[in-house]
Amino acid sequence: MGKAKRLGQENNLPLTRWQLLADTLRYRFWDLFLASLLCFAFWLPSFAWLVFCSLDGFLDYMNFNSILMVYGINIPFLSFASLGMAGLFYFSKKLVWGEGTSLPSDFFEGIKRNWKMFLLTYFLIGFLYALLRLDIVSIKVSGQFTGLWIGSLEGVSYAIFFIFLLSLFFLQTESVIYEGGFIHLLWNGFRFVFGSFLTNIPMFLVFFAPFLAFEFVPLYSVSFSMIGIEAIFYFGFSAFFFTEYSYYLFDKSINKKQYPEIIRKGLGKKEEGKDGIQSV
Repeated sequence: MGKAKRLGQENNLPLTRWQLLADTLRYRFWDLFLASLLCFAFWLPSFAWLVFCSLDGFLDYMNFNSILMVYGINIPFLSFASLGMAGLFYFSKKLVWGEGTSLPSDFFEGIKRNWKMFLLTYFLIGFLYALLRLDIVSIKVSGQFTGLWIGSLEGVSYAIFFIFLLSLFFLQTESVIYEGGFIHLLWNGFRFVFGSFLTNIPMFLVFFAPFLAFEFVPLYSVSFSMIGIEAIFYFGFSAFFFTEYSYYLFDKSINKKQYPEIIRKGLGKKEEGKDGIQSV
């Protein structure tokens, strides 16, 4: 006999988040695929603008005016992309919690529910990324630094940006399930970044791998490949994976103290039996 289907069956839910991940990939693969495509549609203006500027010569990484124009104009495009992320993370929440989901209705329901917080989040991401680019140009053209100092200062700039970026991604998974102001949720995001720093490192490398390749590999073929991967797979699968990881951290901190009723939501309950831990 084949393996009994677990996903969505109350009496046979996955017992661990790894099992939930495997079940979702097995039984909801095409939903995640479709969610990726829906989200990518909202990212198209940003990708198209950056690719156009790169190929047409508008983007000069050593020119302040070029950087300001390209990445300043990209801020409203990223703000538009935030709508896709609002729908995607809401859809991912329903998958992780084992709630009934359907596309595209749940995707657009997520946009309706969460667009304000996500709009502010991605406006800030676009602003911080533009500042990062301007900072790197200033380091290179100032003439005050050479060699190792330039690399070190750029590394510090990227580290600060990525700390904010990861905190803002925790804010997104928080805002879908918790009430609270932007500053409060962002502060919690910083706490999650530093409170689980060692486990965040591999998570960060997996989640932001396409962005890292797009950012640091100076080959158009790689950049276009990353865009294709993101369109087909990255958004849906990575958002679900990051949502699972976030809820695992939330269970150990926020939920344990304030919301015990949603601890391990979407997973099978466990009880101590004669032979150890058994599912209910």
